[in-house]
Amino acid sequence: MELLARLLGGNERVKIMRFFLYNDELVVSGNTVAEKTKSKGTVARKELNALTAIGFIEKKKAKTFVTGKGAKATSKMKEIVGYKLNPLFPHNQALKDLLFDFELLDKRELANRFKPVGRIKLFVVSGVFMGNEKSRVDILLVGESIKKPKADKLFESLSAELGREVVYSMMDVEEYQYRYKMYDKFVRDIIDLPHEKVIDKLTERVTG
Repeated sequence: MELLARLLGGNERVKIMRFFLYNDELVVSGNTVAEKTKSKGTVARKELNALTAIGFIEKKKAKTFVTGKGAKATSKMKEIVGYKLNPLFPHNQALKDLLFDFELLDKRELANRFKPVGRIKLFVVSGVFMGNEKSRVDILLVGESIKKPKADKLFESLSAELGREVVYSMMDVEEYQYRYKMYDKFVRDIIDLPHEKVIDKLTERVTG
């Protein structure tokens, strides 16, 4: 991410570009972009203006449902002026090839982000991180005393960074080893497809 940020003008711009490239049919408001990419509103607006100026995205009117606040809130159709990927921008495919090449990410650094959530015994990357869209998950995290809400927030931030939802699964060690030995289809589908064990500290090695 650091190299791409230097090349393309910062982390926030990379996140926003990924968001539009992945959601190329959506018309979204500036507030929605800021929310989905976990960016500050002022920063998001600045980047949106810059990306509009070069023709990467364009302003569009669209109708969307807006839900009010409160227990009796209702939804109603509202027209918004939002932003959408410009399909005629000449470098869209080249940017997709560059920005969604997650195989080049530092997998060790990625795993280290999750160390505060508990004692990680197994951290497996697959799916988008191995260039394989057929995998059941992108990340499998196995550990002890895992703080699930904290881990969920980290996965949410990672999804915002990558511009797409990261599919993940978390298990304790006992559940993982039992499911592995029982030839559980979900676990076996992960292990049988291309993957990388970034962290592997299981004391009881599972075989089969």
